Amino acid sequence: MKTLLLFALFLPALNAAPLPEGVDDDLLMQTTIHLYRWVLDENDLDQVMKDKDLVYWVRELKHELDDGDQSRMFEIWMPQMNLQVVMRKADYEIEKMGIRVRNKGFKVSNILRGLPPESAEGYMAYQIPYAEIEAFAFAQRAHAVYPEGKFLEALREASRTHLMEYYQQRGEEPPSGQQRVFLSPLSPVSNEIWVFWETGGKLLRLSSDSDLEDPALWEKQGLTLRIFDLREQTVVHLSEAKGSNAYMTRDQVGRYLFNCLVLGKKMDLIPPAGE
Repeated sequence: MKTLLLFALFLPALNAAPLPEGVDDDLLMQTTIHLYRWVLDENDLDQVMKDKDLVYWVRELKHELDDGDQSRMFEIWMPQMNLQVVMRKADYEIEKMGIRVRNKGFKVSNILRGLPPESAEGYMAYQIPYAEIEAFAFAQRAHAVYPEGKFLEALREASRTHLMEYYQQRGEEPPSGQQRVFLSPLSPVSNEIWVFWETGGKLLRLSSDSDLEDPALWEKQGLTLRIFDLREQTVVHLSEAKGSNAYMTRDQVGRYLFNCLVLGKKMDLIPPAGE
C-alpha cells in the first residue's frame, strides 16, 4: 500500500499558496519517490490513509552564508508521518581547487524523524488527495537510471583504489577472479549512490555536495567512498555502537540491499591483470 502516495503529486494542491522559488510538483514528486525507496514503510501511511489526504508543509530556510555562497535550503514537513526533509541547492566556490559546486536542482540534505511543529504557521501548507495515487505509483516503482560512461569508469576506478587500500591496511587479500557488484539507481534529488559488492560482502557509499555526474567531481576532486563490511558493521540498534558512525542497522542494510539488488543494476567485472 505504501506505493499509493506517489500519484497524488500530479494532482492540484488544495492550497493556492506558492511554493518557494524553484520548488514545484515535479520536485515534490521526485522527493517522495526517493523517500518511498529509501525511508518509508507501511506504518508511515496509516494516518495518511485515515485522513484521505497527504499533507506537506513547505518553507524556505534562511541561514548564514559565507561570502560568495549562494546556496539555498528549504524544508518539508510531512506531519502525518513525523518526517522532516531538508533540501539544499548548493552554489559555492572551493577556491583552493578552483571549483564551483553548483547543483542543477535541490537535493536531499537531511531526513529526520521527529515531532512536527504544532501548526503550519509560517509554512506553505498543501493537502493532496490520496484516492487516485495507486496507478501512478505502480507505474513508477521500478523506474531507474544508473551511472554510465565516464562517470561509471570513475566510480569503478575509485572503488578499486579504495578497496585495495582497505585490504592492504588490514593485511588481507581481496577475493580474486570475477567480481559481482550491484549499483543502486541514481536519484534526481540525491547526490548519493550505494554499491553492493556481493563477492566481498561490502557496501560502498558515495556521497557529495556536487552533482554526481558533474565531471568536476571526479576529475578535480576525485571520488571518495566509504566501505562497510556487512558482517562486521551491521547491528540491530545503533545503541550497540554509541558514539560511532561506522555501523548500520539491520533495517538500513535491508533498504540499501533492496535498492541495489531489487532496483539496482548487476555488473560482473574482471579486475585488471595483477589485481
